[in-house]
Amino acid sequence: MVAGSASGALVGLLFVAISLNRDRIVRQPALRAIALQTLMVFMLPLILGLLLLIPRQPSRALGIEIIILAVIHGLGLAIVGRGKRKTGGESNSRLARLLDVITPNLFTTVLPLAAGASVVAGHANGLYWLVPAVVVALIGGVANAWLFLIRDPDRTSQS
Repeated sequence: MVAGSASGALVGLLFVAISLNRDRIVRQPALRAIALQTLMVFMLPLILGLLLLIPRQPSRALGIEIIILAVIHGLGLAIVGRGKRKTGGESNSRLARLLDVITPNLFTTVLPLAAGASVVAGHANGLYWLVPAVVVALIGGVANAWLFLIRDPDRTSQS
């Protein structure tokens, strides 16, 4: 519940940052893609928190809901990531490209998938896989938001 609240607050702050930088974002498709990825990463803990708060929900139903959320989340991140690469928004740094693929996108998709599959299989302890997923989402989302705010896409595309 706390992570969902924190995630909701971060979504609000992201909207403030986007509105303050609206003119720059409108001109740069790569920045729009980064903003959308960050929003998606922040929304994951919020939606997971809502799913976990549904009273008297059968475990199997919860597991299926988490799997569906993880699949939609992963596909959304992949589609937005492809759009970012098509617009030249990919960094020249090998480390930045690796982190873009691995963290938080990969972990925030795979860990909830593992949690949902475990719960569907009857292992309620599988929900513990959501803890690192939420931590990675919050930390990765904040890092992504920071990079989003300080990034100069004109410099990246000229290199």
